[in-house]
Amino acid sequence: MQEILHQISAIDGVIGSSLFNDQGKVLAHACPPLLDVAQLGTAATTILDCIHGLQISQSVHGLDLRYTEGRIIVRTLPGAFLCVPCAKNVNMSMVNITLNLAMKKLEQALAKQPAASPALGSPVSSDEGMQLRVAHLPKSDASSSFDQLGMIAVSQSTAKQISDFFGKPVKKVKVTTPGGGGGSFPLMVINDVELQYEGALVVGPGIEKKLKVNEGEMVMITQA
Repeated sequence: MQEILHQISAIDGVIGSSLFNDQGKVLAHACPPLLDVAQLGTAATTILDCIHGLQISQSVHGLDLRYTEGRIIVRTLPGAFLCVPCAKNVNMSMVNITLNLAMKKLEQALAKQPAASPALGSPVSSDEGMQLRVAHLPKSDASSSFDQLGMIAVSQSTAKQISDFFGKPVKKVKVTTPGGGGGSFPLMVINDVELQYEGALVVGPGIEKKLKVNEGEMVMITQA
């Protein structure tokens, strides 16, 4: 993969290239020293915010983020995405030709990677829907506003798993508790920087009380 990224980065006007998984982790990069892994991670978070915030994770082929002094080209792959920062006057015809060839090679390289073990707290899928653990949103002004809007939330990576399971972006879900209770709620995607809410359904105090569930309990979600 490294060789493929170096070929992309060698294009005149391309600053570098980096490959991330769908949780924003750097898989490989060919960037100048001024772009370290931490900065690349910040860029990945911004891109994931765009994809999930616009609810386009199922349909987006790529993004072209334009700024005053340059642009960032994003191309999606199964379970990953490629990020290519460029100067504003880069030859896009050359970039597109190179990326079209590189994407096929990267997809093949990713397919050969060993499958990752399921993460602790990952959603559990069944024919009925997806099971998620309940997580608290600590009491604060933010959680009060969250409750007033009647919303529940998931992390970016969990939102991706939900979209993949249902085959389309999901903006509202029906929650069913083990006791048979539940309700339908708008679904919000949050930026889980510290990875506290992987595989979790995040609820505020009011909705937690309404659902009559405790933190850590499993609930079922289906499309509303």
